[in-house]
Amino acid sequence: MTQVFNTMRDSLDDDADDDKEEAEELTQSAAWEEIHEEALLEYERDYERERNNIDQAYEDLRFRRGNKSDQWTPEALEARKGRPCHVVNKLPQFIRQVTGDMRQSRPGIKVVPVDSGADIKTAEVRAGMIRYVENRSKAKHVYTTGADSQVTCGIGHWQVTTEYAHAGTFNQEVRIIGIEDSVSVLWDADAILQTKEDADHCFVPVDMTLAKFKKQWPNAKAEGFDTRMCGTGTTSAFDNWHSDDYIRVVQYWKKKPLKRTLALMPDGSVEDLTDLIKDAPKEQIAQGLEYLQAQKGARIEERDSYKICRYLITMAEVLEEKDWLGMHIPVVPVIGEEVRVGRDVYRHGIVRYARDLQRMENYYASAETEVIALQPKAPWLGTKKQFQDHYDQWEVANTDNLPFLEYTPDAAASGPPSRIQPPVASQAIMEGKLRNSEDMKAVIGIYDASLGAKSNETSGIAIQRRDQQGDTGTYVYHDNFALAIERTAEIVNELFPKIYDTQRTIRILGDDGKPDLVEINKPQMVDGVTKILNDISSGSYDVMMEQGPSYATKREQAQAGMTEFIRALPQAAGVVGDIYAKVMDFPDADGFGERMEYLMPPELRAKIEADKKQREQASGQQKPPSPEEQQQAAAQQQQQELAQQAMQMQLAEGQAKVAKAEADAEAAKANARKAIADADRAETEARLKQAELARAHIDNVHGIERDAIEASRVQAVHERDNAHAQDRHAADMTIKGLGAFRDGERHTQDMTPPEPAPAQ
Repeated sequence: MTQVFNTMRDSLDDDADDDKEEAEELTQSAAWEEIHEEALLEYERDYERERNNIDQAYEDLRFRRGNKSDQWTPEALEARKGRPCHVVNKLPQFIRQVTGDMRQSRPGIKVVPVDSGADIKTAEVRAGMIRYVENRSKAKHVYTTGADSQVTCGIGHWQVTTEYAHAGTFNQEVRIIGIEDSVSVLWDADAILQTKEDADHCFVPVDMTLAKFKKQWPNAKAEGFDTRMCGTGTTSAFDNWHSDDYIRVVQYWKKKPLKRTLALMPDGSVEDLTDLIKDAPKEQIAQGLEYLQAQKGARIEERDSYKICRYLITMAEVLEEKDWLGMHIPVVPVIGEEVRVGRDVYRHGIVRYARDLQRMENYYASAETEVIALQPKAPWLGTKKQFQDHYDQWEVANTDNLPFLEYTPDAAASGPPSRIQPPVASQAIMEGKLRNSEDMKAVIGIYDASLGAKSNETSGIAIQRRDQQGDTGTYVYHDNFALAIERTAEIVNELFPKIYDTQRTIRILGDDGKPDLVEINKPQMVDGVTKILNDISSGSYDVMMEQGPSYATKREQAQAGMTEFIRALPQAAGVVGDIYAKVMDFPDADGFGERMEYLMPPELRAKIEADKKQREQASGQQKPPSPEEQQQAAAQQQQQELAQQAMQMQLAEGQAKVAKAEADAEAAKANARKAIADADRAETEARLKQAELARAHIDNVHGIERDAIEASRVQAVHERDNAHAQDRHAADMTIKGLGAFRDGERHTQDMTPPEPAPAQ
């Protein structure tokens, strides 16, 4: 019976699972349709607000490209048809000047602890991890590509993603990647912060060929789109989403609101219980939270929060959905310069207000070329008779280089044909070009000294100061660029506890770019207590930026400063000579400095050795003892061995306790699993017995009902028979009464004497 019941239950469970999956698919499809509709409306709204900035940004990029059709309007080209239309593109040199400074002085990343669960050493490891992520991602090129777009048209973007380290591992890595079309990225129209961290959503369009799209999503709709059906159908925001050659797939990043359950533990740590209680029964959740409050003294609160979701959408549908691990939309904007007028935002780079000046430069160059080109084509002046016999020669005399020219003498002419004075260069054009160049420098904010031109500065320091003054005019781009890199480091730093959540050995980079290997999340015994080395999963850390020169530039500046110091105070060379040698930029400078240490005074040398030993002990890289130190350490060796043996015994005892605790835990887990299995079996048997009792109860009820019906039927038959008997008895008595009455009448008649016969 139990087997039959289990078979029936399994069959019902399978049917229920199929129904559940089908219901989930329908629910997801309905949810995706709602999300797709909301996304298109948001895109349309955001695009309408950014339309002017987007159009102007694309115009800036085309203008910087420098084609004739980019810097000359169609009307101007038509008007100058057959005449010079030059393009002397001066804008790229100004752009390269700004981006070149960014390449040379990339901001340095610094991580600092902010709570009791964080420490300085782990903060340094995190900073090295961020630098390694940048190095592995070739982030230098990603940053400079975004900066190039920022300086040119006022906006650039890149994004952060995660991927597996290689095909044969489950370890994930963080990566910084570029965005092909930075101008097309759209943010929430209500976001006001420059980093867009307050944005509710973001759109990152990616254009791909139809062949690639059909291969990646074979069941998705790829043709037959009607842009008028998207959004409200009243704008052209979706005109670029589809063509005969490509289709636009948009990454739709969205903050989805949710409730988070947080527990403040007595030790001050905060535990997020949201994922733990997500699928648990309500009774179990209530019991668990009550236990934490009553037994552990935890403070439980529910907070309004959100999670980041990424959808891939087209004009027709949602293709994919994926939850992001972090709490930040992993897209980073780098802004050029913004001007806010009320609610309107005008964004631009250095090209925007130099476009008219560049057009003037092209016009001056074209006009000057035209004048110079016409000089060798000056016409000849003479009478008609002088030219009529040799007309073919004189027709090309101003363009062809003929060895001689024949003419017919004419008495009316004052002499042979003469050439008209050719046009000369216009002084106004030359002055206009000079004035236009100065205007362009003033508008952009970069002058000759910053562009490398010679000036009246004679020393390197003076030239550097003049360069810094020139950089001040474009410092807004450097500042916003540093802010974008800081935002990137914040996103990467937030992902570390979720990506690097196991014990592993990773590579980091120091400030000087030297790689190193460190172990993270490694348990180790310290004074009999298990501690985690470089615990990435705990503590809170903030990211700070150090804007300024790179490590190599700082080294050069230190070298120059030390040289001036020793030149002013020569006796200091005997005290700081080793440090001065180590900052030199030549091979084996460190070895040169170590040799210089032997020339130091004895007391200073002893301090240097003591500091070196302390650093080696702190880093765990202490060198083997020297022969002099071996003699001193011999007396302590036995005590160290005894202490080591005692520590090993304690460690073994601790390991045994840990092993016993693990075994007890496994036994407890096994007992718990057995108890759960027994409980399930008992529950199944109880349900079976309940079913049997219910069936017996139903049978009894049916029997009682049948007996009652039978009794009613018998009683009805009995009553009917009694009624029939009574009726028959009454009829019999009536018949008998009638018979007796007739008998009485006959008897009466018999007893009555006959009447006498009448007399005749």
